[in-house]
Amino acid sequence: MVEDEPNNLELALRIVRHAGHEATVATDGYAALELAREHRPQLILLDLQLPKLDGWTVVRRLRKEPWAKDVPIVAISASASPGDESKAIEAGCTEFLSKPYYPATLRDVLNRYLVAA
Repeated sequence: MVEDEPNNLELALRIVRHAGHEATVATDGYAALELAREHRPQLILLDLQLPKLDGWTVVRRLRKEPWAKDVPIVAISASASPGDESKAIEAGCTEFLSKPYYPATLRDVLNRYLVAA
């Protein structure tokens, strides 16, 4: 999970953990790349507006790595720019979620890509 805003991070972590999953957390783009390479997650929830390295660059870099080619990457953004969703998909994201989202929406994403522990 990559999120730099503490309240958004806490909410998402509660949803992920309540659904029976574990999460590794990064709060900037460089940390996201490092942790993803180290842990090789089954799913990446990625805020697009990050400090140090934006989410679009993170997903492009990850998609160049063989292990991450098919890992679902769900972009999460509060941006209301009309082209953000298509830009995220073009960069390599599997799905796009707009903030704020309902907890059930994130649970649906988790259920699509993960099996609860």
